Amino acid sequence: MQFVWVRLGDADNYNQFDDLLEAAEYMAQFGVHQVRHKRKYGVEANGLTGNNYISLFYGDEEAQPTGELSKSDIGLLNRALTKQP
Repeated sequence: MQFVWVRLGDADNYNQFDDLLEAAEYMAQFGVHQVRHKRKYGVEANGLTGNNYISLFYGDEEAQPTGELSKSDIGLLNRALTKQP
């Protein structure tokens, strides 16, 4: 089974989600409202840039990457983030 994995910078742990919408809910709790594609397995947002970026990828149950997010996935995530309180 494939999961979405998120780590909000160096201070966070890897968090497993079933889909991008669940990941967006988590990210919004920490003030993330939009992301920019940065690297193969990560994105940037305000305050989470450079080496302190957001790890965000598809992976197995042990958080081993199995795929990166597409531009379409990033668009879906950003739309979901803008709908979060």
